[in-house]
Amino acid sequence: MATGAPLRADRGTIPAIVALSSLVLAISVFLPWYTADVSPPFAPEASSGWDASMFARIAFAMAVITFIASGLMWLDARGFLPLDQDIVRAFAWTCMVLALAATALVAWRLVRPPGPAEFLARDVGLFIAQAAAIVALVASIGAVRPRTQ
Repeated sequence: MATGAPLRADRGTIPAIVALSSLVLAISVFLPWYTADVSPPFAPEASSGWDASMFARIAFAMAVITFIASGLMWLDARGFLPLDQDIVRAFAWTCMVLALAATALVAWRLVRPPGPAEFLARDVGLFIAQAAAIVALVASIGAVRPRTQ
């Protein structure tokens, strides 16, 4: 590689990152999101995002749809499932919009835990969900960006 030449990822890298991060987001919904202030992580008193918040369930659905769309984009990029470029572009936009919405929903629950929340502390699953949603969003923006060959 010549000095100063940009690194080029193969075409399947971005959809793979979106798929992986949306899978992590979907799994993180079942991890502990909230716990009592005085208990350790993964305590029996901890509640998962699925149990604690309807927003987490909606984020889960968004993550699943994003996973499917990005998986189809990855199959197209690898040549296993040739798709029309307009369909791939629609999948990329779908991933970006859903990742943005999931990021906002998880961020809302990070800032405002479900009530009554005076004795609730945020747990590891909530932070994993937020990180996964942000990674999916950033990678989805990369998928939407027009390609120059």
